[in-house]
Amino acid sequence: MKKIFTLLTFLSVTSIFATDRFVDPNLSAGNGTTLFTNITSAVAAAINGDRIIISSNTYNEATLTISKSLKIMPQIAGTTININANIIVAGFSGMKLEIMGINLGIYSFGSSPIVSGSYTNRAKITIIDCITTNINLNNEYYESNVIKNTIVGNLTFRFGYIVSNSMQSCFLWDENGENQDVLKKILIVNNTITGSLLLFNNDYKYYVTNNILNTLILKRWNSSNLIKNKITNNNFVNNSQINISYVNVPNYNIVFSSNNFLGNFSLLSNNSCPGASCAYYTQIGDYNSVELGILNCCGNLYNNSTSLFPNTGVTGFFEWTFNGNNPIDINTDANSPLVLTKIIGPNVIIDGGNPNHDFYDIDLTINDRGRIGGPYSSYNYNATPNPNNSKAFMFDLDIPTDLFPGQNVNISAKGYHKN
Repeated sequence: MKKIFTLLTFLSVTSIFATDRFVDPNLSAGNGTTLFTNITSAVAAAINGDRIIISSNTYNEATLTISKSLKIMPQIAGTTININANIIVAGFSGMKLEIMGINLGIYSFGSSPIVSGSYTNRAKITIIDCITTNINLNNEYYESNVIKNTIVGNLTFRFGYIVSNSMQSCFLWDENGENQDVLKKILIVNNTITGSLLLFNNDYKYYVTNNILNTLILKRWNSSNLIKNKITNNNFVNNSQINISYVNVPNYNIVFSSNNFLGNFSLLSNNSCPGASCAYYTQIGDYNSVELGILNCCGNLYNNSTSLFPNTGVTGFFEWTFNGNNPIDINTDANSPLVLTKIIGPNVIIDGGNPNHDFYDIDLTINDRGRIGGPYSSYNYNATPNPNNSKAFMFDLDIPTDLFPGQNVNISAKGYHKN
């Protein structure tokens, strides 16, 4: 049987560049074209498509504003580049900026608004293998690809792929309008988030999968009945909480499946008291200003009683399946328009997750519950036999799990390669 395989998308940090511009502070002087003693002058001389190649050293620069499509990288892979400067991205439609292997110490990445842009022609910002205090890409029309970074503080963004990072808290904010695209998704996968993960975006479905999480706050989601927002195969640790506080919920289409809850666990909702304070942050308008605080909710704590959850007056489905270790037994009124699938999985981890084909492990066996299971298994991000020196991985793969005679097979993939 003949099959046609079509590769739709592949995100890589390999491109064709116009000019390599080298930065080395040990030079007696630069030439103003290809050799420079500081990063700021190299960026100023560069044009779209250039590479800025930096020798290992410490660079004390003023605020570094980047408004070009560039690739900024170490001259020798694995060496340490220390930059004492806040990096501000002044994006534009079609921008492609890649920053790799930079240690910003106490400094941060930030962005400025795009004057004219669109959802279909974003500024694509890729940050890989960096150390920084904060990454704040909280503006319209950016695509944030944040991969394998150590973020001491918080990450803030509106659209993109957040893969294999460690951070304190992560905030996904909304974009203007109701750009409900049922094909695109926001991916938050294989991260360690020790504080809060706040989801406040109704433009795209989101997959939150194979992370280590503590507090999850759901404030807004794409409510189309054509899609599912998946929160799957995560490990919830350290007295974890899930708080669902969407006032005036339009529709439920959320899947909680194959997660492990380790230690004490609380599930809260303030839907029963709209408008009441549930402030883990300070919200200005729809998108701006996050201020961490104490979670002080008026909502109900759900345990193994027969509670109505989350709001039975709203249509849709809220699937709670094959969660284990310390799961909450969620029940609801059978006559409610809210369809709740309640399955508490077995205590075993191996093959103890969701048995549906779209949750299968990457070896095509039944889902293993927790971070090791599912199509986004944490095993996918450290290649063998040398996991500490891996240069490539695929972090998003859409492929049919059921095939039929005569069917063309469409595969959509996004990957990463570090030269």
